[in-house]
Amino acid sequence: MIGRQFRQRLLILGTVLLAVTASLVLAHELVAQAAPPRPDRVRRDTITVSADSMVARLARAEAAIALLQQQLAIEAATAVRTRSRLQLELSGRVLTNSYFTQGRANSAELPLLAREAITATNPAQGQPGTRAFGISLRQTFIGAALSVDSVLGGTFVGDIDIDFFSGGTAFTADPFGFPTPRLRTVSAQMRWSRTTLMVGTDSPLISDLNPVSLAATGTPAFALAGNLWNWIPQLRASHSFAQSRVGSTPVSWVVQAAALAPAAGVRHPNEPDLIDAGERSGRPALEARMSMHWGAADAANDAHGEVGVSVHRGWLRVTGDRFTVARAIAADARVGLSHGLTLLAEGYSGRAISSLGGGGIGQTFGAASAGQAFGPPVRDVAGWAQLNAQLRPTLSSGVGCGLAVADARDRPRRLRNGTCETHLIWRPTQPVLVGFEVRRIGTVYATGNQRATHFNLALGFEW
Repeated sequence: MIGRQFRQRLLILGTVLLAVTASLVLAHELVAQAAPPRPDRVRRDTITVSADSMVARLARAEAAIALLQQQLAIEAATAVRTRSRLQLELSGRVLTNSYFTQGRANSAELPLLAREAITATNPAQGQPGTRAFGISLRQTFIGAALSVDSVLGGTFVGDIDIDFFSGGTAFTADPFGFPTPRLRTVSAQMRWSRTTLMVGTDSPLISDLNPVSLAATGTPAFALAGNLWNWIPQLRASHSFAQSRVGSTPVSWVVQAAALAPAAGVRHPNEPDLIDAGERSGRPALEARMSMHWGAADAANDAHGEVGVSVHRGWLRVTGDRFTVARAIAADARVGLSHGLTLLAEGYSGRAISSLGGGGIGQTFGAASAGQAFGPPVRDVAGWAQLNAQLRPTLSSGVGCGLAVADARDRPRRLRNGTCETHLIWRPTQPVLVGFEVRRIGTVYATGNQRATHFNLALGFEW
């Protein structure tokens, strides 16, 4: 839409310049005809050359305006329009990931943790391999956004994001040869000057950041290692206080609250209707966040960012009328530093929050005692940080680590999970992009430590 407005303004400006140029040419011709003959031959030649130059410029201006008119006609014929005649903006990324994983992991394509070692029950049959190579396009995604002004005194914004990462854990599974579409996020927002209301599916309010990565978009990087990423249906409200200034830097405060769809990822073994323990609670999960913002994201001196603190509380009903409380307190930061550096970081302390996207290293309850259906709720402390650098206009790089530590008193199967990565992203020209990432994963079990290494080459284009 911005490109169309720019070309329309350019067309108007070209038309005005054409009219002015034509007037100047006509004025020169009238002056040449009305002026008495002069003996100065050099002056007459100068006027003639000037008139010829003006005519040439006029011809070039007419050609440029004709080209602009043709481009506008083509755009009008190919523009994407909705049934309601509102303009729809499309975005997307087609991504081919070639990967090599050394060591046992939960996925060769997008590993998040290392698996326990296999104990061979029949040594004669040998051990399975620990290396894997593959090529996938499942992390391709497509998005669409709609924005309408003057709706209930504000602006309505709707968007949807779909990828092809649903299902499949082996090349023989259909989703690898024929990837299945999956709804990632979708939202409808009403935005006023200081207040925003949103309904849709998005990441938890207490963990709204994700690391930069072309190797991990189907599931964000550092999941199971400090990143609570899961896309959850929710209602959310945000309100921004009036801005103030600290020196020359603008500062504002934002408070947010959300009600999330209850989910636990577990249910009682005797559950007759296969209903999740979170839904059995009969109430939504609740979250709140307060954050401070300073500067502008496009500040020339990189002095911009935000920090926030947040809380989560949910309820799970796993046996009878007893409730298990899921809770977390979290902090996050996005800070623009000098020389094109940006720091992203999150950390939390939680209990029974696996459903938020990897809390407790993917464990809601620990090992159950004899005669019990569930063990104690797993508590964990986790966090991640990533430092990104814009090395050149077309080249960026970053390095980061994430770590989650479960409380051993809750008898979790996985005690610790850590991931470190480094990546390089090159955008040689629009719309092409190339990325390379190396990831090292270490997972601690009661039976020992396991490690895996992942290499990923991403090639694609985006619009």
